[in-house]
Amino acid sequence: MHVVTVCVGSACHLKGSHSIINYFKQAIKDAGLEGDVELKGTFCMDKCTDGANLLIDEELFHANSTDEAREIFEREILQKR
Repeated sequence: MHVVTVCVGSACHLKGSHSIINYFKQAIKDAGLEGDVELKGTFCMDKCTDGANLLIDEELFHANSTDEAREIFEREILQKR
């Protein structure tokens, strides 16, 4: 089971974390991974200047767009199944 945690703090929200969460929800569903990937939100990860922050299994990533989130999802979730 993978755990994806997306920051919903004010800085990340302004940098698009809401769109990234929506992307992950749909990507998880489209890939049929609802039972294999848990999506969670959290507040500040203390990396506010780096983009919208997310953790995948405790590894920190930054996404500045849904395209970057897609690349991370494909590389870190789909390719590691």
